[in-house]
Amino acid sequence: MRKFPFIRIELCTGCEICVDICPAEVFEMSEIGKAIVENPDRCIGCFLCEENCPTDAIVIKLIE
Repeated sequence: MRKFPFIRIELCTGCEICVDICPAEVFEMSEIGKAIVENPDRCIGCFLCEENCPTDAIVIKLIE
C-alpha cells in the first residue's frame, strides 16, 4: 500500500499552499489556476498538503 494525494478540484481555490509546502514537489498549478497532482509517485506521505489545505480539497488515500 502506498499513499496517493487526490485533489477535489471543486474545492480547490488555487491558493498554492500545497505547491509551496510539499517537500516532494508533487503538485503544480494548472492552466485554470487550480492545483493538480503532477508527480504522484514522489509523494512521501507526510500529509502536509492535506493538513494545510484551507478548503480540505486534498485527501491522501491508500492505494495498492
